[in-house]
Amino acid sequence: MKNLSTVFRFEFLEMAKKRSTIISTLIITMILVAMTFVPSIFLNKGSSDDTSTTAEPKTYETLGVVVDDTSIHAPVFKALPEIHVYSSETALKEAVEDETVTDGIIINSDTSYSMLTLKSSMFNQNQQIVEAIMTQNVIDTNLTQKGIDPNQVREASTVTLSNNVQILGKDASQSTFVAFGVLFVLYMLILLYGQSVATSVAREKDSRTMELLITSTKPKVLILGKVLAVGLIGILQVVVMILGLTLGYMINKGNYPEFITAMIQASITWDAALIYAIFSISGYFLYLFIFASLGSLVTKVEDVSSAVTPITFVFVIAYLLASFAMGMPDATVIKIASYVPFVSLFTTPIRYMMTTVPVYELVASLVLMLGVTVAIANLSIYIYRKGSLNYGNRMKFSDILKQRKFRD
Repeated sequence: MKNLSTVFRFEFLEMAKKRSTIISTLIITMILVAMTFVPSIFLNKGSSDDTSTTAEPKTYETLGVVVDDTSIHAPVFKALPEIHVYSSETALKEAVEDETVTDGIIINSDTSYSMLTLKSSMFNQNQQIVEAIMTQNVIDTNLTQKGIDPNQVREASTVTLSNNVQILGKDASQSTFVAFGVLFVLYMLILLYGQSVATSVAREKDSRTMELLITSTKPKVLILGKVLAVGLIGILQVVVMILGLTLGYMINKGNYPEFITAMIQASITWDAALIYAIFSISGYFLYLFIFASLGSLVTKVEDVSSAVTPITFVFVIAYLLASFAMGMPDATVIKIASYVPFVSLFTTPIRYMMTTVPVYELVASLVLMLGVTVAIANLSIYIYRKGSLNYGNRMKFSDILKQRKFRD
């Protein structure tokens, strides 16, 4: 126990003293805190603009039109001050070319038009305006010809529905933003620190430092101390960021729109936070142990990337399933994934936050997660012990498993 404490303290202080760790934590925390001030900044800017200037009515983009006086569209286009009416196609084309107007519209018939523009875009506001005007004019004309008052039709077509939705379970719409934030943070945390612990182990082998460490300390103590230290650094980083976000939110929550405040309060509850903490921390250490054991299989630091590629691929699949879970938390594939520890660190908390999860499913998923984490930790210790003094050819993960099975 004393040796474990010594290794843990050494690895923790080494990681904590790194300038990259300190600077990255401070920068990310400052950015997150600054983001909480955005509503206040816009609120103050809006108040300043209201007192200093008079709001101007919203107008269309500059639009030129050529329309015959006999057209049913002529009265409408000529009555709109935002639209410039030209007498000929030549004059309109010149106006578009010298950028007097942004777009030019030539009305060919009641249901046909041509458009002149210098720059084409996927969404053209002027085109949408013209089509809306022409469509409504043709509809009104057809109704009038049949002796029907268009105004009465519009009144009859205008229906406002009122509703009262009573949510008996959980409101998934209010939890999506928070769930995505936690998912992204955990994804980056595991990738960064998993790669870090694998590289650290490989570097000790590459520099022959491990030979000295093994003579004075058991391999079990070394890998446990390293993984726990690196894992705690990552957790502390997240805690600092959460504290920064909380501080910024408490300072500025009075300026937040009511729906944002309601969403945050509804999605962040003590039970959801506890579920997230248990599954996230367990899954976090599960992957760290795997990365550490894979780092011990290589003989050179340069080989770490190829060694961790398979588990990284599995992890990315878990992330994609979790992203799918936010849209369909009750899908069968997501329910099954909640029992797979490599994925359940994401999917189970998301399901718990966004839908109703039976207690037995939650308990079963938790037991499997903790059990597999302990099993993977023991397997990682065995792999670390076997790979720590191997300086020849790179060992294969499958060979290690065969040796383990044969020994048992």
